[in-house]
Amino acid sequence: MTLSVKAVAARLEIGRIDWSAYRAPASGGPGLRDLFLGLLDANDESEAVGCSLEYRLEVQSMVYEVALPAVGVILAAYAEDLPLWVEMEFLNVLHNIITGEPHRSELELGNFDLVDRCIERARDGIWVMYSRLSKWNSDFLLDVLEVVDSDRERFAVFKAGFYPE
Repeated sequence: MTLSVKAVAARLEIGRIDWSAYRAPASGGPGLRDLFLGLLDANDESEAVGCSLEYRLEVQSMVYEVALPAVGVILAAYAEDLPLWVEMEFLNVLHNIITGEPHRSELELGNFDLVDRCIERARDGIWVMYSRLSKWNSDFLLDVLEVVDSDRERFAVFKAGFYPE
């Protein structure tokens, strides 16, 4: 398998996941592989038309099981240079997942801790997220980090670095 130079870790993570094995909204599921790759391959937003992750992992912050492996893909991609519009797509989806709650269908299956497991998975990428903090994304990314980072002192130091009192 030959890999593009862009987002190699994310591509490997995408390829190792059997997306059809996870519960997803009606619009999600197996097509996620192609959507992720479409976002990573596009040179600009016009090439990525139709590749939105919206309603593919969660619907109105009601999270489906497929969000769990997707968090790993998002963080793997986040570790590399991404176009701003792709980074924002991933950040928006990550925010919706970790601030959401399990979809009713997940609750019916006893999957009460789905969002907690997504948050735990996101903790694996804590330093990637901190390294991506910048003035343009600090409000949104700090919201994510406030949920994900269990080290309150570290979070306070980084937040103060972007919002000194």
